[in-house]
Amino acid sequence: MVAVRPVHPVVQAVTAGARLPLSPARLLLVLLLPVAGLCLLMFSAFRIQVLDGAKHRKTVESLSFTQRQIPVTRGFILDRGHLPLAVPTELPSAIVDPVQLAMRYLRKIDPGITNLEYGLENEKIRQNLHQSLIEFSTAAAAALHEDPYVMREKVFESVLRGKRHLYLKRHISEDEQKSLEALGLPGSVMWFTPEDARHYPSRSLAAQILGFTGIDGHGVEGIEKKFDIDLAGSPALVRVQKDARSGMLLIHGLPDIEMGGANHVVLTIDSRIQKDTEAMLEQGLARYQAKNGAVLVMDAKTGEILAMANAPLADLSNRSAVPMDFFRNRVVVDAYELGSVIKPLTMVGAMDLSRVSATSDIPLDFKVIFRDKPPWTPKDHISLAQATIKPIDIIARSSNRGIAKIAELMGERALYDLFVKLGFGQPTGVELPSEAAGILPQLKFWTNKVYLATHSYGHGFSLTMLQLAQAYTLFANEGQMVRPHVVRFVVDDRGERVACFSPSACGRPVPMRRVVRNPHVVAEVMQMMRKVVTAGTGTRADISRFGYSVAGKTGTAEKVGKGEKGGYSEQFNRVTFIGLVPAQDPKVVIAVMLDEPEGDPETAADKNIDEILRKDAGYVAAPLFAEIARMVMYRLGVVPDLETTAQVGKGRSAPTVRKKAGGPYLPPLPVPEKVAMPDFHGRSLAGSLELMSENHLNCQVIGHGQVVSQEPEPGGPINACKLVLAPGTVPGPPLENPEENE
Repeated sequence: MVAVRPVHPVVQAVTAGARLPLSPARLLLVLLLPVAGLCLLMFSAFRIQVLDGAKHRKTVESLSFTQRQIPVTRGFILDRGHLPLAVPTELPSAIVDPVQLAMRYLRKIDPGITNLEYGLENEKIRQNLHQSLIEFSTAAAAALHEDPYVMREKVFESVLRGKRHLYLKRHISEDEQKSLEALGLPGSVMWFTPEDARHYPSRSLAAQILGFTGIDGHGVEGIEKKFDIDLAGSPALVRVQKDARSGMLLIHGLPDIEMGGANHVVLTIDSRIQKDTEAMLEQGLARYQAKNGAVLVMDAKTGEILAMANAPLADLSNRSAVPMDFFRNRVVVDAYELGSVIKPLTMVGAMDLSRVSATSDIPLDFKVIFRDKPPWTPKDHISLAQATIKPIDIIARSSNRGIAKIAELMGERALYDLFVKLGFGQPTGVELPSEAAGILPQLKFWTNKVYLATHSYGHGFSLTMLQLAQAYTLFANEGQMVRPHVVRFVVDDRGERVACFSPSACGRPVPMRRVVRNPHVVAEVMQMMRKVVTAGTGTRADISRFGYSVAGKTGTAEKVGKGEKGGYSEQFNRVTFIGLVPAQDPKVVIAVMLDEPEGDPETAADKNIDEILRKDAGYVAAPLFAEIARMVMYRLGVVPDLETTAQVGKGRSAPTVRKKAGGPYLPPLPVPEKVAMPDFHGRSLAGSLELMSENHLNCQVIGHGQVVSQEPEPGGPINACKLVLAPGTVPGPPLENPEENE
């Protein structure tokens, strides 16, 4: 039998205690501890993900993402059909290191020379260096078409001052670059850096409207200056993901621009009308031997300016060869005495106040009596023997005494108030810089009836052509005047409008200011201006043989300061013709001005025409108006409001009003040009836009750089065209047609 070893008392006590059941409190504690820990973890997760989630996400994003600036090219300027008139491009600038240039020549003289200062200490070496720098300056100036003496002074000054960077010339042409490269200097001495520049595909087209940019890329004149902030834009910001070295990770390509970028300006100008108007104005300038001239074509209902031409023309691609005066926009910045074109405005104001009626007999006895000198009477070609005159003949025959008498019946205050309501002496607010307000003397300076008389026929105060055209819009809108606009809207890179200037282009009602209360009076004065063209001083403005009626007025203003003792001169005139076409329902207002014309050459041999009369607006400005008005009607596709019968022998019946017919009107002129598809292959964006402008094409452009393919092929017929560009030298932002988003 095996003996049993006795258990130690302590072990026996512990074993006995282990068999005892746990108390409820201890059991609850054991269960709650894991649950509490789990709840704590869940709360921490909730706090991190929900309560403090935004803060932590921001921290993570700041560590993983960043904003980077990308360079911005200057915006486009486009016409109303979105044809580019000003586009961004890149041109090389020639840079030289003067110290390296001098050291290159010094080492040729003495290979042991190690610094410029040592070489300049030796008289013989200095003379040889001097001659070498003269030869370089002369060759560089010849290559860049610059003054060799100016180039020499610039190079020598830079060498003596130890400069390491000198612009020989910025924005040079391809031929100039090749000429400089032919000098054989290494890249460490002379190099070429591409810089942002401006390209004008149509060269002189609308040059005075567009203006231009300076060498630093900021606008100097015209739209470039007025909208410089929009066109220049601000550095574009993009949000990108960072890699471990804080570089950019473009996993999905270049991201969308979050803010910044350049905007693009869309004008009201129609390039076709602008181009034809400029050509006709330049021909008229040569034909009548005038110093300068200007033409304004404006939509009479909306105020949108379709053409604003100035001559002589200015080539934007060769500004250095053009006098700065050629860039002067005379339609906007030149205010002068306009003459008799003011008479219809005086007439409509007097008739609206019931001072006269269309059937009144107006006495021709206007005179101003002075105590110490003979009575003053306005100059007039109406015979002094004629006692009275009808209002229609005052306008048609341009009677100064007749309109002065009407102004006398009207009174100084009423005439002054009319001129203020017409906007005289106030800028129109057109979207162009440096607009002149003109000069309208205050009423207190109308000290006698001489001022009342001269103001009634356009002397004694000054206006711009734009102010005159704005005033004449009341004849097209039953006594209401519209404000002119040269900009339709501004769009961003996504084609979305950021600003709207022309209400009609943005689908809003055109605001008008009522000047004449009685629309019937406006219609009566329009009939008076019709007679100006049919049987008055402006018969050479008549285009009824082409089916269009014209209502207008001639104005011949003698220039101040050209006569004896600085007074008015009959030999030096500024002639104007302004008219509305068609007269039945005016679509456009056209104003034509020529400065100091020599006269109509066709009347030079006619002894019955006075030498002064040959320079009159009816002989000079009216024929030019007729050419432009006919072209504008055809370009706009306006239905003729007259119909003429065929000539029978030498006779021809008078034109009659055409009855309106349904359906669109297709004008017989101009004959559509047959254009074959030109070859765009290898051209940059700027070169392609210039070729499109020359051929009146509006091709779809895909990509940027140089053209690698085109549809149709060169020489093929054009229905629609498309150009595909591969990455190359000249970037260009895509621009949607904003009108498609309406």
